[in-house]
Amino acid sequence: MAQGIIKRYDFRKGFGFIADDKNGEDFFFHKSEWQGDGPIRKGIAVKFEVKDSDKGPQAESVIPLDGASSKPSSNKKPAAKPASLEARVASLESAVGTWKVLSFLALAGVIALVIEKFVL
Repeated sequence: MAQGIIKRYDFRKGFGFIADDKNGEDFFFHKSEWQGDGPIRKGIAVKFEVKDSDKGPQAESVIPLDGASSKPSSNKKPAAKPASLEARVASLESAVGTWKVLSFLALAGVIALVIEKFVL
């Protein structure tokens, strides 16, 4: 297995690149190849299998070197995982959308009050 560091990862698109420790070569990887249970972030040391694809070198079975795996131990109750960055961004986008709707309704209410005051 080769080892390297996650050089770049775009969570919205679901892919990134790993720089090989030995020669600095970049390997493409997709989030479906991630074998860890934590978030994928730039700078994480990983080990991976090398595969040649028609689009260039690719990493498979990407495993973080901190020892985390996607399989919880059978004798321990798994700890609650913190929300992923994707989930937090989706929540924030939802909150911003709600804020926009509420702001529009408040503005419409103020306009209605002003019209009522000056028309009547």
